[in-house]
Amino acid sequence: MESERRQFYRIDHPVALEFTIIPEPEDLDSLQPSHFKVSPYFMLQSHLHELDQEANAKLNQLGRSMPILTSYLQLMSKKIDLIAQTLSANQQMGDEIKTEIVNLSEGGLSFHNNHTIELNSLMVVKLVFPEGEMGLLLYARVQRCSVLSDGADIGIEFLKMPESCRTQLARLIIETQARERKQYLND
Repeated sequence: MESERRQFYRIDHPVALEFTIIPEPEDLDSLQPSHFKVSPYFMLQSHLHELDQEANAKLNQLGRSMPILTSYLQLMSKKIDLIAQTLSANQQMGDEIKTEIVNLSEGGLSFHNNHTIELNSLMVVKLVFPEGEMGLLLYARVQRCSVLSDGADIGIEFLKMPESCRTQLARLIIETQARERKQYLND
């Protein structure tokens, strides 16, 4: 976790967090994080974010040779996003879980827990970012567990994270840092 702190920017951010400790599988690459009941809206947003990553790469290539078609396809993408946001509005992104402030980076996060968790434990983590209606299901491994008077400070490292998830997290972190900097300069 110490080397991870040097590799990624970190922010303190509100997140609805849920996790489940799972047994060590023979092959982590063959598993998909499916240990939580999630709403169809959660999955819709998740799939649309993945498709956006693929579409943006292709639109960048297409934009050089066919700018009018590219503009049209970008407009259709915005239209689909608006429909998805409308469908998801006022709907739960998953089960009732409380929002807490976590220390978040592209490589992992740290959070407060009522109980200690054994080092190197494998877990499935569900993260919901309420302001962006974005949610992620990820594997993680416990890298740090510091005992506190009221529980434990847990540090986890994300495992087998798809590039689309990493991009979403990076965008969230950059936007949050820019918002905090702007607020700091205005104060």
